[in-house]
Amino acid sequence: MKRNSFFLAALVVVTTIAVAIVSCKKETDHTLSQRANNIQAFDLRQIEDMNAYLKDFKVKMAENKSDESYSLNDAAWHLASLANRDFCRINGEYDDMKFDTIEMRVKVTDGAVLLSDINAAYEQMCNEIQQFKEGFSLNNQKLYFINMLINAEGNAKIALVTSYIYASKDLDEHYWYFPDEFCYAEEFCDSVFDSSIQYRWDSIGRDELTRILNTIEHHSTNPNMMNYYIPTQTAIFSFSSSYTDPYGSPFVNDSRLFAKVNSYYEYPYNLTNDEMCYCVDSYLGLGYDYLAANSIDQWERPAIWVVSPVTSNYNRWFVHYHVLTVQYARLPLYN
Repeated sequence: MKRNSFFLAALVVVTTIAVAIVSCKKETDHTLSQRANNIQAFDLRQIEDMNAYLKDFKVKMAENKSDESYSLNDAAWHLASLANRDFCRINGEYDDMKFDTIEMRVKVTDGAVLLSDINAAYEQMCNEIQQFKEGFSLNNQKLYFINMLINAEGNAKIALVTSYIYASKDLDEHYWYFPDEFCYAEEFCDSVFDSSIQYRWDSIGRDELTRILNTIEHHSTNPNMMNYYIPTQTAIFSFSSSYTDPYGSPFVNDSRLFAKVNSYYEYPYNLTNDEMCYCVDSYLGLGYDYLAANSIDQWERPAIWVVSPVTSNYNRWFVHYHVLTVQYARLPLYN
C-alpha cells in the first residue's frame, strides 16, 4: 500500500459515454479483442435510481452471462461506486480525515475492460479493502469515500478516505453552519486555530485546511437517500486571474487561494490565523459556487476537499500557492 502519492490522480475520475452492440461467440483471443471494442453506452445523468442500478449491475456482473465491455473510466466508476455502496458510510461523528491509496491490477483488453474482468477486479478490490480495514486503529475510524483510476496498462489506484475522531472532545465546538454568503465566523476560527501554532503553508497549514474543509459540515442524509456517495465530477482551483477577490485578499493579486511571491518573505512562510480563516471561507465559497453553476442534480454535493502546495515561476519570481481539488458526489435514492 502506498499512502497519498497517487491519491489525487485516483480521486479524479471522469465518466465517458460509449456505444456497444454485443453478441455471444467462442472465447478466443480474437473474440476478446472484438468484444473489448463493443463498449457499453453509459451516461450517469440518465440513471434515476442509483441504488437499484448498482444492485442490478452487481448481479449481472456476478452472473457473468454478458459480453459487455466498458471504457477504462466507466469500469473504474462502476468499481468505485460499488465499493462506496458496500463499504462506505458518510454519517456519524468525525473531526478529521485520513487519505490512503491501494494499488492493484485490472485486466485490460484493447483499451477496455470486459464485464467478467470487472467482476474479478471487484472481488480483488473487496479483499484489498477488507485487509485495509483490518489496519484501522483510530477512534471511530470508518471508510468515508472511495474512488479509482485505471490506466491503459491495467494499473489501478484506489483512493481511500477514512473519517475518524482525532481526540476525545466535544465535537459541537468544531461544527458551525455557514450561510450562503460564507461570511467570516470569528468564533469558529478561534475554536480551530491556535495562535501558538505555526501554520506553514505547505505542511501543517495545508493539512489543517484540508482537515477543516472536510469536517466543517456533516451532510445529514434525507430519509429517502442512501448513506453513501457516488462520485460525479471534479473541480480544480488554482492561483490565476480567474479566482480573485474583488473586495481584496491577503494574497498576491488578491488571489482567493493562498499565494505569496518569494520576494515578499523568507521561505518558509507561515499563515496567520486570519489568513487561515480567510482560506477556509474562500475555499468553501469556491467549491460551492462551482457546484451551484455545474450541478448534475439536487443530490450532488462536495464529498472530498484536498489542498495541495505548488511552487511555480511568476513574472521572474517564484510564487508559492495552493491548489484546491474538490471531488463531488451524489447520494443515491432508496428503492
